[in-house]
Amino acid sequence: MEQVVGPKSSGGKAYDQSFAREVYQKVDSGEEIKMCMQCGVCAGSCPLKEKMDYSPRKIFTLIRAGQREKVLSSQAIMLCTSCYSCKVRCPRKVPVVDVMHGLAHYALRQGYKPREETALFGQKFWDNIYRLGRIDEKDVAQRYFLGHGLGPGIKLMLENMNMGLGMMRKKRMKLLPERPIKNVKSLRKMLDKAKALGKGGAV
Repeated sequence: MEQVVGPKSSGGKAYDQSFAREVYQKVDSGEEIKMCMQCGVCAGSCPLKEKMDYSPRKIFTLIRAGQREKVLSSQAIMLCTSCYSCKVRCPRKVPVVDVMHGLAHYALRQGYKPREETALFGQKFWDNIYRLGRIDEKDVAQRYFLGHGLGPGIKLMLENMNMGLGMMRKKRMKLLPERPIKNVKSLRKMLDKAKALGKGGAV
């Protein structure tokens, strides 16, 4: 196994590198973190930096420092909206977006849910993709709302009714259900295989 050389803590004691090795081996794009030189361009570029408990640069530092709990329970790893500002501006071409998504997915697989609402929506979104091979916006929304329970779900639907009607008027959401794509079974086989390999899949 590759020996990871890590920084030392302020007390002169070497950091525990077991979590860094875990991330490099088990998180999608996790090994790309080795390319990070801690310049902070990703943190400065992120439009959600004010909402994050740790910037991507700090997340990478925490990984190298062996702070497993802090990383996997961080709100930041589930906040990425895939705007790609960080990836475009990174001087080392680190795919920060892919790493953050990989960490979020890995955290969910490990039983962490730093952002319950995001995790619930992501699950319903993924279920829709798996079932239809595409997204049916109204179906995802209904399942997400009802994921809070029948009573609260109906209340959420009523609160968001005007938005839904507006999307239908602008033809951003169809009234009739979406049909599955052709060969959706083949897509499911690919997704199942990817999940078995630990790459993606519903959590």
